[in-house]
Amino acid sequence: MISEDFSHSLAIGAAAPEFVLKDCDGAPCQLDDFAQDRFLVLHFTCNHCPYVLGSDDRLSRLIADFAGEQIGWLGICSNDAERFPQDSLTRMRERAPSLPYRYAQDPSQNVAKAYGAQVTPEFFLLERNASDWILRWHGTIDDSPRSAAAMTLEYLKPALTSLLTGEALATTTTPVHGCSIKWRPGGEPNWA
Repeated sequence: MISEDFSHSLAIGAAAPEFVLKDCDGAPCQLDDFAQDRFLVLHFTCNHCPYVLGSDDRLSRLIADFAGEQIGWLGICSNDAERFPQDSLTRMRERAPSLPYRYAQDPSQNVAKAYGAQVTPEFFLLERNASDWILRWHGTIDDSPRSAAAMTLEYLKPALTSLLTGEALATTTTPVHGCSIKWRPGGEPNWA
């Protein structure tokens, strides 16, 4: 799925919705946990999507490239784990040790709905101000998340670089490419 329709997504410049989830260690996970960071890369992800798996190595390299910067990284799995057991908490816990970011589960799917997430992987780049986290950029890692060989244009890295250096963003959104979030039957948002 490719989408450029963000009419139901969190608007650029809006305050990020608060949440309390549990990470793969069972610890509460919320925006305040990243208060020491200037930016937070929050992305909706899962265990089995070929777009996620196809971009895992690039995301790991990107996180390593920005090591030492005040950037927090959080992956959230919102897929229906009953219909898609490969996205269960048990399977998330198996995957978590290989990931360079904190990994949390959204079993109610309310966080995905609040942010207007549509696919995996889908990235929301937040900047902390005095009282809130503000959405500065929304999109995907590059123009070919599923296949590194077909990638011609990076999206997330230039956005992070611009924000860190205080330069204006070339764009605040990019198309999102990925597998649709697997909503629970009857729980689909009215825009899904």
